Order: sequence, then C-alpha cells, then structure tokens
Amino acid sequence: MKTVGPGSEVDAWCTKCKLDLGHRVIAMEGPRIARVECLTCRGHHNYRRPRSEEVNTPATPRRKADGPARGSTGSKRTPKKTDLRQRWEDAIMGKSNSDFTAYRIDIELTPGQLVRHKKFGEGVVGELMDGNKVQVIFQDGPRTLIHAGRLA
Repeated sequence: MKTVGPGSEVDAWCTKCKLDLGHRVIAMEGPRIARVECLTCRGHHNYRRPRSEEVNTPATPRRKADGPARGSTGSKRTPKKTDLRQRWEDAIMGKSNSDFTAYRIDIELTPGQLVRHKKFGEGVVGELMDGNKVQVIFQDGPRTLIHAGRLA
C-alpha cells in the first residue's frame, strides 16, 4: 500500500471546482489527510474523499444537496459499480490504440466516445452532464471531467 504524506498526490473532491481532481497533500493530522491543494485551481481546502469513492449505506446517507439517498424514491438511479465495470469492458474490448481519443479539456466529447486519459487510462464517455462536464467510465469507476461542451 502506498504511503501518503505531505507532498503526495491524491484524488479528492474539490470544493471550488466541484469535481474529483488531483490534489497535493499539504497537511496531515496523524495518519489522516487534513488539507489539500487542488492541482487544477490551486485552491486550498480540507480533504474530502472523491465522490466516485463514496459508498451509500443506510448508516451514511448522502446529504439532500447531493441527491437521493439509497432506498429513496428519487428519479435518478446510480448504476452499480459492477454495471459500470461491465459497460467499460464491453466498450474497450478489442479496440486498438487508434480508436481512442487523447483526452484534452478543449475537445468536445460525445456519449460512447473512447478516450485515453494520462492518469486514469482508457475510458468511455457515459453521459453529458450540466454545462461542460461529462462522466467518463474508467476501469476503476466513473470520473467527472470537463470538456468543451456547450455551456448551459
């Protein structure tokens, strides 16, 4: 297991960008990450686990602002991790390097498009979100990325 300490890079929820992004650890409280710096916006904030790693259980319901908790009758259904993993496998199976587009923030992505991210690897665009955000499914789970989509 990788040791995390000041100066290490970790994924975290950026409170300013409102995305899971790479961060640098700037303060620890014992073995726990306390504060981080976003490598995108350079903002400093308390460490928050990436949203893609959150586990919704009855003991840890999501806040109302984050969407419906498990067991609620909310209209949005979050796909299970195994469903996403299967979708990722089906999308990339048998594809060559030329089938993937190198991810850049300045290109417009479309659902089903195959992308290659420098950090997260090969993925498939799942859905377009509000404004210029897009969900991309990677081997380790979905990530919200920014692209040159139409601003809402």
